[in-house]
Amino acid sequence: MSPMNKQSNYSSSNCGEDVAPQVNVLASCYIVGTAAQLKGLHYCTTGVTGAEQSSATPPPENQLRARADRRSGSFSPHQQSADDSSNQSNNNNGKAGFEVDAWMEVWDYVGGASFRAFLASNDGEGEKSLFVFFDLEGVMGRDLKKALMALIELADGPLGCGNIVTCMDRRMPVDEAVELTKSLQWVGFEMTTLDHWANDVDVTSDQWLFMGMEL
Repeated sequence: MSPMNKQSNYSSSNCGEDVAPQVNVLASCYIVGTAAQLKGLHYCTTGVTGAEQSSATPPPENQLRARADRRSGSFSPHQQSADDSSNQSNNNNGKAGFEVDAWMEVWDYVGGASFRAFLASNDGEGEKSLFVFFDLEGVMGRDLKKALMALIELADGPLGCGNIVTCMDRRMPVDEAVELTKSLQWVGFEMTTLDHWANDVDVTSDQWLFMGMEL
């Protein structure tokens, strides 16, 4: 289970409303579902009551979804040869796979980081997983402590996920990658592959390094 307090610090909002003076919004997440419906979630300081609203302006729905599509589109397992492809059906045990239900973008106002992510679910088993991309532009040189707390609580709380998977950009400098890996391990992440979600074996990526945690 996540080390986070189970009392969620997230609140939903409608666009355009002001922030109450006593509210300190630490992070915001804007989600676009398959029905192109935009929803905002805001991570606030603990102890704040009421329906908090963020004054941050979300990007247009089509822009957010397009950016998320581009990012998740580059989230591809290793390229398979013809022989590998012909053997895939033998490795597949016939279970229904995971499908993307929503695309999202997260802003961390404390550390200045930003992430793109998607929510995948397996309707047959009612399982949800959050995939978050740590790319060069979003995380380089930034303090991710508060962002990691917000991401874990987002997945464990409002989204109701059983797993969260971080996708680290392999172009990241070695020292930055090592530091980020240590931070992720400290909160409970471990190296993983996409075998569980792809219903295959040894599914990796030449663009992303995966670390996962069960919530």
